[in-house]
Amino acid sequence: MPRKYPYYPAWDGKKTQPVTAKLVDLCNRRWKTTNLGTYVNRQMRGSDNLSVHATGFAADIKYKDEKQAREMWDWFLGKSELGEHSKILGICEIHWYSFGDYGAGYRCSRGEGKAGVKIFTATDNAGPGDGWLHIEVADQTPEAFETAWRSLPKPQKDA
Repeated sequence: MPRKYPYYPAWDGKKTQPVTAKLVDLCNRRWKTTNLGTYVNRQMRGSDNLSVHATGFAADIKYKDEKQAREMWDWFLGKSELGEHSKILGICEIHWYSFGDYGAGYRCSRGEGKAGVKIFTATDNAGPGDGWLHIEVADQTPEAFETAWRSLPKPQKDA
């Protein structure tokens, strides 16, 4: 059953939330990624609504290359004997701007894992972006997030 998307309308959370900082840290430790930004009180591009970055629950995570982006995407939206990783981790949304021609986006309100993915088109997309994943995580303690992260099998590496 899909989860309700929690960040519309967005609000000013005043800071990077601790769980978001933990997401950034764990991605850096596992994949050597770079944090391109978390909290910023601004409007969404092309909209009068606040960006989810204003809540402090969103992070833009720069990856090394598209192979690494695929590994991250597949892991966050994967499924193991424990269940759907997106639900276990509390992932609310992920945008992979460089996927295909116009990008792809996962949202928890469309379903868990790959069932919640929408392939974007020229007229229906999340806007420009290259080389990073936009990841939104549910409100939870950083300890709970890290426990969930460590409970899941590590990403499969190519042989």
